[in-house]
Amino acid sequence: MQLKVNRFPNIKYSKIQAILAIICIALFVVTALFVKATSSKKGGQSLTWTDARDIAPASLIERASRQNSIGGVEAKSIKVLQVPSHGAGKLYIFDFQSPQLCGVGGCIYPVYQESGKLVLSVIANPNLPKGEVLIRADDTVQNGFSCLVITQSTSTEGMVSRSHYCYQGAAFVKFNEALTKVGENK
Repeated sequence: MQLKVNRFPNIKYSKIQAILAIICIALFVVTALFVKATSSKKGGQSLTWTDARDIAPASLIERASRQNSIGGVEAKSIKVLQVPSHGAGKLYIFDFQSPQLCGVGGCIYPVYQESGKLVLSVIANPNLPKGEVLIRADDTVQNGFSCLVITQSTSTEGMVSRSHYCYQGAAFVKFNEALTKVGENK
């Protein structure tokens, strides 16, 4: 019985085949890096407070100022978080940065649709432990809007409260509240 020594044929690559193989591997790596980069941003969308005049319609800034203060709030001091749209329009969360609109419990943070409709108004204390974010958009989308997570300090050392609000047709409704360790569950 004769042994077959050369069971597997030798494959010889031409230069073109080698270049094509390298290109395919490079495309795979680039695609994988792109997917990783875009998915890492999703763990709750980090929003940035921006000068309201730069991103919100002037009529909305005026309406929010009129509905939430008696006067004296300068447009240049108003900051806004713009929540990305998921088919139902943009959301604008206002921070008036005014002592007139703050009290013992915190400051008022109204949330408006792009159309000018008030969909949520919360009083929250912006003084949080280092690394915590006051308001963020969650990955969960309900009725065309991202759910919102509002973080607050608690009387328990090293713990924060996270309230989860989701849009229910006419307004945002508080779904739950959970105590978590500082830095967890962002």
